[in-house]
Formats: sequence, C-alpha cells, structure tokens
Amino acid sequence: MKTSTNPSLGPRITTVLLLSSVLPLIDSSLVNVLLPAIRHEFGAPESSLQLGVSGYMLAATAGIVVSTTCMRRYSARNVWIASVLGFGLSSALVGFSGTLSIFIVARVLQGAACGFIMPAVQQIAADLVGRQGMRAALATIGLPAVIAPAFGPLLGGFLVDAVGWRVLFLINVPFAIIALLLARDVLPSGTVTRTPLALGQAIPGVLGMVGLLWAVSSLGTESTGMILLIAAVAVVLLIVFCVTDLRSSAPVLDVSLYRKRPFATVMLLCLIVGAVFYGTLLSTSLQVQGDLGQSAWVAGTLLGVQGLGAWASRSLIKGPWKNADAFTVIGSGLLIAAAGTLGVQSVGSWGMGTGTLAMVSCLVRGLGLGACTLLALSAAYEVVEDTQAPAVGAHTRLMLQSGGAFGTALVGVWTASAVSLGFMVGSVALIGATAAGGLSLLRYRTINGHG
Repeated sequence: MKTSTNPSLGPRITTVLLLSSVLPLIDSSLVNVLLPAIRHEFGAPESSLQLGVSGYMLAATAGIVVSTTCMRRYSARNVWIASVLGFGLSSALVGFSGTLSIFIVARVLQGAACGFIMPAVQQIAADLVGRQGMRAALATIGLPAVIAPAFGPLLGGFLVDAVGWRVLFLINVPFAIIALLLARDVLPSGTVTRTPLALGQAIPGVLGMVGLLWAVSSLGTESTGMILLIAAVAVVLLIVFCVTDLRSSAPVLDVSLYRKRPFATVMLLCLIVGAVFYGTLLSTSLQVQGDLGQSAWVAGTLLGVQGLGAWASRSLIKGPWKNADAFTVIGSGLLIAAAGTLGVQSVGSWGMGTGTLAMVSCLVRGLGLGACTLLALSAAYEVVEDTQAPAVGAHTRLMLQSGGAFGTALVGVWTASAVSLGFMVGSVALIGATAAGGLSLLRYRTINGHG
C-alpha cells in the first residue's frame, strides 16, 4: 500500500472516483420517484415494479459480499473497471427496456455492478493514500453517500416530467464512459494474488444477507410468519458463513475482524448511522406529504437542505476537524442529527414559522449526519492493519445498507405520532453516541498508557 508524508488524491483520480460513486447512489435514490411514470408506461402493478427496486438492493448486497475476494484475486483496479462498465451497460438496458421483465433483469444487473463499485472505490483510494489518508479522501469521495440520497428524489421529481424516466437512466452511460476514459493511466495496479475466489464458500453469506434484508424490507407488506421464517433461515446461513469464514485459509470477508472490539464498535456505529440516515429520509417524506399535506417538492426541498448541511460537514472534516478524534466527531454528529430530527418531527402544521423551523432542523440534521457518516466510513481504517484494509470497504457498506434497511422498515411500520418517532430516533442516536464515546475513551486510555 502506498504511503506518503502528505497523502492525498489528485484532481483527476478524485473526479474518476467521484463519478463512479455518485451515479449508482443517485440512481438508487431517485428510482422511487420514477415508479409512477414507469408503471404508467408498462401498465404494470406497483407490486411488480417493486421487484426492480428490491432486486437492485439485494443484488447490490450480493456484490458487496463477494467484492473483497474478487479484488484480492483480480485487483481493485480491474474490479472497478468491470463494475463501472457493467453499470453503464445495464443502465442502457434499463433505459431501452421494452418490457417489464427486461426492466427488472436490467435493474438486478445494475445492482450487482453497484455492489462492486463502492468497495473498489474505497480500496483504490486506500492504495493511493494509505490508511492514514482515508479520512481526507473519504471526506470527498464518500460525500455522494450523504448527499445523493437527499438530492436524488428532488432531482427526479423535477426532471421526470421534463425529460422522461428513460433519460434519467441513459444519462449514466456517457458518465460511465467519461469515468473509464479519465481512469486510464491513473488507477493503481494494485496487488493480484492466487487466493481462491471461494465463491461457493460465499453462497451462505450472500443468501443470508439477501434473506435478512428481504425480511426486514418486507415488514408490513408480507405475512409475519413468512418474514420470521425467512429471517430465521437467513440468520442460520449467516452463522454458517461466519464459522466457515473464520476457519478458512482464504476468507471471503475476513469476519475475524469482529474479534477486535474497536472494529466491532465501528461497525455498530455504521449500522446505527445507516438506520438514522435512511430512516429520517423516509420519515421526513412521509410526514411532509402525509401529516402536513404538502407536495412532494416541499419534502424534496427539505431533503435538499439536509444535503447542503452534509456538504458543509465535509469542509469541517477537511479543515478544523481533520485531526479530531473520529469517534468524538461521530458521537457528536449523531447527537446533532437527533436534535435536528426532533426539530423536524415536532412540526405539526405548515406555515412560515414552522416551515422555517423544518428547514433549519434539516440543515442541522444534515450537518450531523454528514459528519458521522463520513467519519464512520473512514474510522474503520484507523483500527485495522494494512493487510486487513481490503475488507473494510465491504464491511462498512454492508453495515450502512443493513442499517438503512432496518431504519426505513421501522419508519414504514411506525403507527405512533411523529414526535414519538423523533424521540425513538434520538434514543437510537444516543446509543450510538454512547458507543462512540466509550471507544474514544478507550483509545485515549490506551494512547496515554492507562489501559
């Protein structure tokens, strides 16, 4: 792994990694806004179209699970090239799909490519700047993770009537081509080993994660008995995978990392951050359009303001907070996000004053979520060894995605008041802040020779 006294990404490689990061995230966040237009054109029921949404998410999960072993065998560079090319081609297939079946298959292919892209992006950055440079690097290339889900629905809502839903998928193609052309001669070759792919060994992990996420995402839409059965089978498969991975000389995901308390705590934080982030995105949309009776563009504007807050947090991370303890920032960010959420959820009617409160609260929440998300992505690199870094990208993405599924599912089935939901989110954030504070204290005592 390359190291430097002042490691940083150059402008060209930053552009390459940003392009490949932002496209899948915007794509996955705006698709829900496009579903009515797609349903109208295909004349298909909403339940059938949801296969294009859930299929994307589940395929992305499968891609993340096997991404680490593929990068070890073929290098992060080659995996990145293949996945960006695959994402561009599958986007074209979605845009030109003439039937619902082709649309769903193309979305699954898109999701699989997306699953490989983000771990490869993070590993390429780590190869270039080393673990010590990942905080600054992810403050830039990780930014799409906190602004795309907020801006995606707003972008889709404004553009779908103007240009049609197909163009919003086809636009991925030229951007993927630009990223591939710019990547020539700037991507590190990485390391290639003869480690077995062990894809058969990965099957229980893939099926377990896909089954668990399906069960969580199906809360409120499928029978409780079916959900519990699938969840139980998924947990058993995940246990089988973990035991096999621990005993294997060629681990797929290197789950032995969880034996270290700092790494396990960081992954818990990623899970909580994902739940709070994606849960509040959905809760704001439901509250504004349901409880407050406002149009979708109002909800989109509020989430856009939240995205601006997340953007502002990047400047703090690269500036005043660049040397701050990561876990102190994560804990503080969660508490700030909780305060912003309580402000939003306390709005019971829409007017000039309450609208201003909602805007300010979303800005505050975005600032907190941006800080804790970006630091959660990079903090894992601070608690592992260089040889363990290739697995970090997959683990952080799995935890953020799993947390997001849990958060949105909980919000989706919540029947109590909006204010009580705000307090629930605040309680979850407080748990995360406590865990972050404990890890910060442990590191302080270790550094100062007190433990």
